[in-house]
Amino acid sequence: MVGILRRLFKSRNHPRFYTNKGVVVVIGPYTSSGREIQLLDISEGGCAFVYNGTKDELKESGMLSLLADDIPCIDRVDFHTASDSPMPDTPNLRRRGIEFKWLGTADRKRLQAFIKENSIGRAS
Repeated sequence: MVGILRRLFKSRNHPRFYTNKGVVVVIGPYTSSGREIQLLDISEGGCAFVYNGTKDELKESGMLSLLADDIPCIDRVDFHTASDSPMPDTPNLRRRGIEFKWLGTADRKRLQAFIKENSIGRAS
C-alpha cells in the first residue's frame, strides 16, 4: 500500500525503459553463485532486476557492472539499494531496485548510450 501511494505522489526523475533479453547486471564483481542477473528495467537514475534467493544471498557490495550480450558496457558503478521485496506468489524470487550514486560526465554519457542501444520500450 505504501509503495502504491509513493508512486502516485512522487514522480520519477528519469524515465524507465525495459531492456533487451541479453542485458544483465553483475553485482560487485560477481554474485555469490557467480551468475549474471537479467536486468528488468533501467533509467539514468537506477535499475531493477529479479533474482532467486534471499537478501543475504545477494549481499550489496555497492558496485555493479552492466553487460549487453556478454560485452561489458559500464563497469564499477556505485549504487545503493532502494527496494528489495519478494515477488508475489513466487517462492525465493525477489525484485531489487537500485539507485546509481554519482556518475561522472563520461559515465553518464555511456549510460545514456547504453539505455538507447539496449531498451525495448518505456516502462510505466
